[in-house]
Amino acid sequence: MQRGRKSALKSAAFDFDVRQRRLQPPSYLSDVERELFQRVVGSVSPQHFAQSDVPLIESFVRATLLSRDAAPKDATDAEALANWEKATRLQAMLATRLRLTPQARTDPKTLARQQTPLLNPPWER
Repeated sequence: MQRGRKSALKSAAFDFDVRQRRLQPPSYLSDVERELFQRVVGSVSPQHFAQSDVPLIESFVRATLLSRDAAPKDATDAEALANWEKATRLQAMLATRLRLTPQARTDPKTLARQQTPLLNPPWER
């Protein structure tokens, strides 16, 4: 008979199948949107997103596709350029909120430690 508190490891059943924990795209998305949704979700660790992030990911996917489609073919088309700029700003803002950009994922303190030292520091010149 075991004394004291029972181990949580013995009583918990763990599911190590990572594919089950990844978010699935909503059924109403188009095939292109669904594919991009899966690429975004698959590009990060399975624990990165929660179920509550699905609407933001969906908006990010649509903004990305809008930005691709609205890219101005002619630099003189002001309306196309304005549409592309708005879609790209929305895409960048959502990417930051979803922690998909490098500056949103990285802590500045750890980033400084990862940089390689200068070959010739200024004080040795």
